[in-house]
Amino acid sequence: MPSYAVIGASRGIGIEYVRQMASRSDTVVFAVVRNPERSTHLNTSAAGLKNVHIIPGDVVDYNSLEYKVNSLGPIHAMTAFLPLLRTSDTEKIVVIGSGAGDPSSSRVLYLPHMVAYAVTKAAALLATTKFAVNLQDEGFVVITLSPGMVDCSATAGADSEALADSLKELSASVNKNTGLEVMPQTPEESVAGQLKVIDGLELSHNGLFLQHTGGEYHSRS
Repeated sequence: MPSYAVIGASRGIGIEYVRQMASRSDTVVFAVVRNPERSTHLNTSAAGLKNVHIIPGDVVDYNSLEYKVNSLGPIHAMTAFLPLLRTSDTEKIVVIGSGAGDPSSSRVLYLPHMVAYAVTKAAALLATTKFAVNLQDEGFVVITLSPGMVDCSATAGADSEALADSLKELSASVNKNTGLEVMPQTPEESVAGQLKVIDGLELSHNGLFLQHTGGEYHSRS
């Protein structure tokens, strides 16, 4: 029976992963969130689903995931779940990345803003690549996966309006500076594409930065 752990499942792309994975037969989904009681969107979506288990876990609170090294969130999560993954027949680790963390995207799409966010995504990309190299001899497939531009405002709570506005501004900025039309997708559209990529992962994909539409990530030009 396939089992999935979704880290950060309270809203946006994470909650959509839970929804779509839970709809598959003979599947168990562990939805890891900081505060299960406050994860209202997740609780509503998971109501009545016996194959979804909501558990507390904060990648900043090392004790909650039984890992105490001061490093990046993805490292905490990957390390915490490695013992379980090593007992699995399918050893896949997928870290959600972003073109914002790719230097060439900042140049090609002219993205001078979102500096802090971009730095965290760049760090996560490198950390994931290091894990891929370290685990390749064990048969793991560890990748970074870009979801594309996704409108997650519906589950963003108090930040919904600000998030929707920022996506509009980003789309307008890219169009103005490059002439490219970059429109946000729904979480449903993005995750459906991501799951197709994940289902098709092979050993040859280990360490790559892939895009949700398939193939390696590349800057649009």
